[in-house]
Amino acid sequence: MANSKRRHWAIVGAAAAAILAAAGIATAVSGGDPGAPTAFGHSPAASTASTNASGSASVPGSAPSVAGANGSGSGTATGTKPAPSGTSRPNDMKWGLDYSDRLTFAKPDELATALDDAKRLGMDYIRVDFGWEDYQSFANYPPNFSKFDNVVAGANARGLKVLATIDFPPPWARRDACKDTSACPPADNALFAKFVKQAVARYSARGVHHWEVWNEPNIVAWAPLPDPADYTKLLVTTSAAIRAADPHAFILMGGLAADHPSPGAPFIAPYDFITAVAKAGGLKAVDGIGYHPYPDGDPGTSKTFLAISKSPTSIITALNEAGSPNMPIWITETGANIPALIWGPPEQVKPQEAAQVHQAQREAEVLASYPNVASFFWFSYEDVPDAHLVFGLRRGDGSYRPSFDALRQIIADAKKAR
Repeated sequence: MANSKRRHWAIVGAAAAAILAAAGIATAVSGGDPGAPTAFGHSPAASTASTNASGSASVPGSAPSVAGANGSGSGTATGTKPAPSGTSRPNDMKWGLDYSDRLTFAKPDELATALDDAKRLGMDYIRVDFGWEDYQSFANYPPNFSKFDNVVAGANARGLKVLATIDFPPPWARRDACKDTSACPPADNALFAKFVKQAVARYSARGVHHWEVWNEPNIVAWAPLPDPADYTKLLVTTSAAIRAADPHAFILMGGLAADHPSPGAPFIAPYDFITAVAKAGGLKAVDGIGYHPYPDGDPGTSKTFLAISKSPTSIITALNEAGSPNMPIWITETGANIPALIWGPPEQVKPQEAAQVHQAQREAEVLASYPNVASFFWFSYEDVPDAHLVFGLRRGDGSYRPSFDALRQIIADAKKAR
């Protein structure tokens, strides 16, 4: 399979600290890149067994019992509109799995395996990057959506809904100041919106109604520096194009990073970013807020989780001040990584994989207790070791981690409690 062309803007540092804290592990940080092959490209038949925390093998679908979340959110059951004022829907958490842009480039058998796994896990949604650069390489040619057609057809065949994250213009459509990075905003918002309108018209007829406008625009994923006023202009223009093509669309403000991507890197806190977008009129253009609270330790006390509703400058505080107290918050990324695969030592990999299981349980439990939280999307399906993204339910060699079975059980328990 062709490798994805973009880095994913996950907060690797914060998530690494989280998994270390959860496992009670102290390690010396050293450089290094495992360089292992990704799970895509493995033989599906050769990787049906996972290794549990004790080192024994298990097959997905025969998970140990793990206490699950009750689920809580303020969206409708289908996620098409926010809930009316003052309502809540316990046990209605929407479950999703993030694939970044990996599915777009998958071979047919790889795509089928990946989507079969989402179905086996009990997922309701898949989240997939929908970068303009992947579909229209040249200005004088129309977009070629054939790669995404296959993703949508496969998801539909399995009853999975698609959340598409719209971002990343091709080089010819980027601003001059940042042409060399995919995170560069479009030079012309109207041209970006034209592309989006074509895509939404095509896929609304195929059952895709959920769109997220950009990914983590409050960090350097909006180049060269995050700018809420600038982002709001794109958000408003793009949302208008989406609604013109699909009046029933559900639009999310781009999932906000919870913390600095690295020490000293540009970052605007979610409260400040949402407040600025609201003042510029951007909240009127969306149906929900995306957020990525990779925890810095236990989710019950992590500042990234408290920033949802339990801190003075929380997302809920920003929404209340903006007059949108019932706007749903979609957790479109969260997870826990295995830092020993990057920094070592190797003997810490299995304890950290066991800690990832506990972390998944705790994240689901805590998120289910928060108001307005409507979804839980796990990042990610598979490791991408060459990008230092080792958050996967599947390892770089394609084998299943214990977290696969654990998350399957968490979701099953939550749905059983509805």
